Amino acid sequence: MRKSSANSRKIGILGSSYDPSSRSRTAPRTVKLSRAAQDEYRRAGAEELESRLRNMPQEQLDNFRALQDYSGTATPEPEDDNMDDSPAVTNIHDILDGHTRAEISHAGGEIIAALQAEIEKEVAKKSDTRKKRVDYRVRDDRTQNIVDGWKAQMDRLVSAYMAWCAEADLGSRDETPAMVETMKITVVDLYDSNTLDVELSAGGTGVAAALIKQGLIPCSPWSPSVAISTRVLELYRTTHIRCPQLAIQAFVKSLCDLHGVPYRPHLRQQFSVTYDVYLELRRRTDSLVNTALGRDTPNWRLKHTCPACMYKLEGEDALIFSMLTTMDGNDSLKRVLRRARTDGSEEEPTLGPSIEREDSRDGGEDYFLNREQVDRWAKDRVADILPSDAKNPCSDRWKNMVNDVTSRMWGIFDETGIFLGLCRHGFVLVVADMVRSGELAKYPLALVNTFLDAFGLDIGGGYDIGCHFESTVRNRSFHGHAHNRLCQLSFLATYVEGLGLEDLEGCERYFSRSNGLAKSVRYASKFHRHQEITTFMKQIDDLETYANLSKFICDNYRQALKILKTEGELKRWMALEGVEDYDSFHVWLEEEREYLLGMEDGLPKKVEETMEMEYVQKLMKLEESQKKVQAILKAERAALADEAAFSPTPVSQVSRRHAIDQRARDLELVEHLETQLQIKRRWTSASPEWFSAVKAVKQLKYREALDHIERVIVERLFEMTKIHQSGTGYKMRKHIAKALQARSKDGSSHAYT
Repeated sequence: MRKSSANSRKIGILGSSYDPSSRSRTAPRTVKLSRAAQDEYRRAGAEELESRLRNMPQEQLDNFRALQDYSGTATPEPEDDNMDDSPAVTNIHDILDGHTRAEISHAGGEIIAALQAEIEKEVAKKSDTRKKRVDYRVRDDRTQNIVDGWKAQMDRLVSAYMAWCAEADLGSRDETPAMVETMKITVVDLYDSNTLDVELSAGGTGVAAALIKQGLIPCSPWSPSVAISTRVLELYRTTHIRCPQLAIQAFVKSLCDLHGVPYRPHLRQQFSVTYDVYLELRRRTDSLVNTALGRDTPNWRLKHTCPACMYKLEGEDALIFSMLTTMDGNDSLKRVLRRARTDGSEEEPTLGPSIEREDSRDGGEDYFLNREQVDRWAKDRVADILPSDAKNPCSDRWKNMVNDVTSRMWGIFDETGIFLGLCRHGFVLVVADMVRSGELAKYPLALVNTFLDAFGLDIGGGYDIGCHFESTVRNRSFHGHAHNRLCQLSFLATYVEGLGLEDLEGCERYFSRSNGLAKSVRYASKFHRHQEITTFMKQIDDLETYANLSKFICDNYRQALKILKTEGELKRWMALEGVEDYDSFHVWLEEEREYLLGMEDGLPKKVEETMEMEYVQKLMKLEESQKKVQAILKAERAALADEAAFSPTPVSQVSRRHAIDQRARDLELVEHLETQLQIKRRWTSASPEWFSAVKAVKQLKYREALDHIERVIVERLFEMTKIHQSGTGYKMRKHIAKALQARSKDGSSHAYT
């Protein structure tokens, strides 16, 4: 029989050790005590109990004595020879802490079984009665609630910010108010973050205004617990302008590294809210300054952006173009529209509804045209959609001139890019969002309308597919080589009088810098995307474009002087070649234009088809349709003669009906021409008029093929001249080489036709 633990020479004590000095406990442990150790353990427990009773308050001591009397443990039980000695008083806390041994036996495992049954009973009871909490709250308006909270006190915040700026500039500080309160708040600075007692004046301006007046921007409009120093926000603003790839998340992670704390997602959200407030304070302060200076009239910024373009001197000579602009589209600054997930199949995926949070803010200021201003010109696209008699020869060669109706962007994007307008010196004039589309005609039309309203009619503009908008825009300049030569004579900047040295390629150079914002705006909200782009443009205009304006003008002036110095060499060449004066160059261009104008869509102008030629062609077509009908009827009669029970199939019935309808239409056209030509007797292949008209048609087709080959060869000569011209860059040479390959295939196909 197994010996019980009570009769063993060693007893196991299970529990956590307790240190009275530090009042702390260690992890549970098991200790085997000998008989002497057990006696020492009991004596220590009794002494500790007496010490605790002596130090116990009288009220607690009375309660303890009453508990002893109630439990009946005051009188010790008779001592059993087979049981270990135990103190007269047993404290349940000492048992749980491991200071006193519980006099029980677990030889048969009854305690574990009882505990398991009790635990299972409690778990089953809780699982039956406890219900899962359902959260019916929505967070769609959380952003708007924050916006409304800031908006309600923005006037006080602006006043506090201006007061702080004035104190920082003057190096002085207003006297501390008589009544001052303090508030504990976590302040985030560049190299550390600390919890400080921030002074709050009792003037009733609010906590946020009091913090801003001390150079701290709170993260919440009401009862903030965290504030960020303005110098941290200004550091990010200026750094982000110089390095657009630096997003808020990366900057916040850098701050966490400096502070020695782990990054948490909510830190980025706090910084974003604070940064929005900081930029809004700057915008409103600038607006108050502009109002005080009288710069708050409509389109004031647009009309005074570039000093070189828009400031006129008294007695200044009138130019051909009072101002030059350039515009182009860019699809790098796209924005993904947040949508809900759908259960669509992989074969036919469907886009869910938008889950964008409500946000009434507009970060575009006066740089962006709103969508209503742009959509006003959408109806004008009808002229582009309908087929035109004069086909544009450039439409098939430029990707951004493909039919606007089929130009669509992926459905995951809301804004698919920007359409930018600049002056010749690089200042941003106006911007429009390209919404779920490519470069539709409405975007340049909206910009041109804005330019005409602000600057008048005598302006020149450059657009990389300006020939497509000839009927709308008065002057377009840029037209790349490997394009149709006639378009070059009309639109290439070299041949447009009044453009001078300008290439009007400012948009491409600007996009090379703004493309760095793509990472920051791809998944941003509509407001934050506008805010990022506008802040970048404003900073570039103020600190780079304006600062480089003098150098830009000076470099152009030096380039012009350098070109003028070559006039002597030009005159010597003209004398050797027998060129009389400079007007000869204009005459040559006009002669070249007249030669190319003899071609329509790059093809020679067709000799006007006479009505007799058209009549013969319709007769030929009528003869073919009659032969087709006769063949079908003959086949049906043959089948009916072979088989008595002939039943035509539905396919044969449809073919017969179509052939008869086509013959009727051809006959109607022939009769119409006979009425106009007053032909009393229908021509046949034996008629002399028939023979003459057929000969004229063949000669016309031959001349069309011959002139087309001539056009291809002439264009190739022009392009070969450009590709070997000094100063042509590598990219331009590759661009022209690709066009030459297309011309070669085109010319070969027509040569062997």
